[in-house]
Formats: sequence, C-alpha cells, structure tokens
Amino acid sequence: MQDVRATPNPVERVLFVSADVPWPPDGGGRIASLRVLEAFARLFTVDLVALADPFEPLDTAALRTLCGDVEIVPHPFTFGRHRARQLAVAARSVASLEPYRTRKFRSAALAASLARRRSSGRYDLVHHEQFGVAQYFDPVLPATVLTQNVEAGIYRGAAEVGNIVGRTWARLEAAKLGRSEAAMLSRFDHVFVLSDDDLTSLRASGIPSISTIPIPAAPALPPHRPPAGPLLLTLGSMSWFGVSDGLGWFHDNVFPLVRERVPGVEWQIVGPGAPPRVRSWAGEPGIRLLGYVHDLADVVARSRVMLVPLRVAGGIRIKLLDAMAWGVPAVATSLGGQGIQFEDGEGCFRRDDPRSFAGAVIDLLVDDDLWERTADRGRAFLARHHRTADLDAAIREGVDRALARRASAGHGR
Repeated sequence: MQDVRATPNPVERVLFVSADVPWPPDGGGRIASLRVLEAFARLFTVDLVALADPFEPLDTAALRTLCGDVEIVPHPFTFGRHRARQLAVAARSVASLEPYRTRKFRSAALAASLARRRSSGRYDLVHHEQFGVAQYFDPVLPATVLTQNVEAGIYRGAAEVGNIVGRTWARLEAAKLGRSEAAMLSRFDHVFVLSDDDLTSLRASGIPSISTIPIPAAPALPPHRPPAGPLLLTLGSMSWFGVSDGLGWFHDNVFPLVRERVPGVEWQIVGPGAPPRVRSWAGEPGIRLLGYVHDLADVVARSRVMLVPLRVAGGIRIKLLDAMAWGVPAVATSLGGQGIQFEDGEGCFRRDDPRSFAGAVIDLLVDDDLWERTADRGRAFLARHHRTADLDAAIREGVDRALARRASAGHGR
C-alpha cells in the first residue's frame, strides 16, 4: 500500500479530544481509542486532551511518546465509582430532553481548555474521540469525530433485557439519544464509525460525510498447540450493564449444559467492576473470579475458549480481535461478534441460543483439530482485514473529506 504520508495535506497539527484517557489499554473502548490516536500520531503532530476519572494516578508516559502535549482533565464520570453523583446526573436528565450520555461528560474545565487551545492558532483540525465529547464541537476549526457505537441503538437493545426499572430507563434514554445523536454528529465535517452496521444506521439518519475505519488487531502470536485444560475465559470490565447481563445469560443458560458434557470445565471471569450478582458466583464449582489482571499473558496461554455472550452491544468487539491475535478460538452471540465481518469459524463461531452456543464451546474444548483450524483461520482473517496501514489510509481519507467539505461552497453551519 502507498505510504499515506506521501499524500499532500494541509493538516499538520491535530488537537485530539478524548472522552477517556486511552491508557492503559485494558478495555475495548480504550484500545480502540489508543489505536486511533496512534494512527493520527503517525500522520500528524498531535496534542491530546482527555477526561479522566480521578480514581488513581495515571501513567501517561506511553501517551507522551505519541503526542507533543498531553493534558488530563479530571472528571468523575464512572457510575460504579461515583454512584451518588451519577444518580443525581441521571435524575436531572430524566426531567429534561437531554440524554444522560451527554450530561455525564460535561466538564467546565475541559470546555475552557478546548476554547483556549482552539484560539491559539496552533491547530489545523480537532478530532473528537467517542460520543461523550461530541458536545464540545466548535465550528472555528475543521472537526472530525469517532463514535464507537450508535448510542441510541444500544439503549434500544437494553430496553429488551433486564428488570423493569432498567428497561424503562433505557427506553427513555434511547428516545432522547435518537433525537439528539444524529443532530449532534451531523455538525462535524466528517464522522468515523467502527462498523458497517453503524455506518448504515447513521447514514439513514442523514449524516452526509461518514466512513468506517478498520481497527487493527494486536500483533498475532505464533501458532501453538491447544491448552490441555478445559478452561473458558470472559474478559472485560463488568461495570457496563450489557456485560453483566451477558454473563448472567451464559451462567444461567449455557454453562450448565457445558458442565454436563465436560465435567472438569472451569470458567475464568477476568475484569473489574463485577456487580453483586456476578460476585455471588465465586463459591460455585468451576467458576473463578479473578478481577482485574495486569498481565494477561498467563491467563490467555491457559485459556481454551474465549466467550463473548453479549445480548446488548454496539460498535465492534475489540477483545474478539485480540482473541484472534492470541490464537484463542471464541464463541460469541451475533451481537458479541457485531462489527467484525468474519465467516463462521474464522477465529470465532456465532451462536445465539443456549444449546447451540454450548455445543460450539464443547466442540472447541474436546476437538484439538477443530481448535487449531479455528485459531489459524482467525489469524488469517486479521492479516487480511485488520491491518495498521488500512487504518492509517482510512484516517487520512476521512480527514481529506473533512477539509473538502469545510472548504466547499454552500457548506453552511
């Protein structure tokens, strides 16, 4: 592929505004944001301004190797860590037409920093990373935005699962997001999304300049023999209701079927933010709650099957791409594999009902040949469809389209 730097472009310095600090890369959203930041840093000089939950000291050394300047703005946006504050924010949103997803990321300090930086004359373009900071759009400079999910679609899905309070809340939030999301995103000169499904949905809402970017996977590990033990793995933060709902569905409907056929099976649940329901499983046979694991190498090396049992989701599943790179076959629901255009068996099997989901898991636990074919096909899929050069080219093209749209006659605001 042609070197993307060879294409003339008037953009030299970009202000990259993120709804979360993309470090450490320990969650799907952060991983996606980090890889987009890396792409911008390969193409342009980048300054990063990011919101951060003031929970623990941050190590930004890795980000400073990518960026000319890094500014972290503390803001308590995590529901699990600031429950009383976020419940108050949610209560205020109920009485207004504004979505909670917008209110929770509102920061006067961030707004002031961005106004100061935009007026400095240093930047040629502002990129907004994640929907939470789309509200900080300012027409002074050309602007792009990446939304990792169609937010209204996620909440419409959430209105179909869980308890009545959660479903009612999700319906209200979905309605508000449905009214505001497309209007907010359409102000930008170009919109990036992570999946073709999201592109189709937002394009139908009237957004004129939009494209899908392919998130590259982590470097693939060399092929290896399947682990001997029947060890299952779920991985990721459980603070979001969609993850805990999916784990509950697997626990209640699928895991008993797997345990019946493979009596020694063990399920490792890795990630922070486990809600009380998940924590209550800790004493059950074959279930291990490991919490947050800093170094996943040993856990991954021993895992036979990755599980992605989501019933509410949007965007793409970055951890599924990581599983393919690690050579760990996966079983996912259709939503768990959303946004990744693999054929069944290319690193992952899509199964939606409990019995067929359990059957795919069991087959991968007991059939070494199937396990190796699935892992090999996953690595090949990544090599074809999730390359760093493709991401760089997509970012470059989107920035060019943003500049052309800004410069075109009749592009009123």
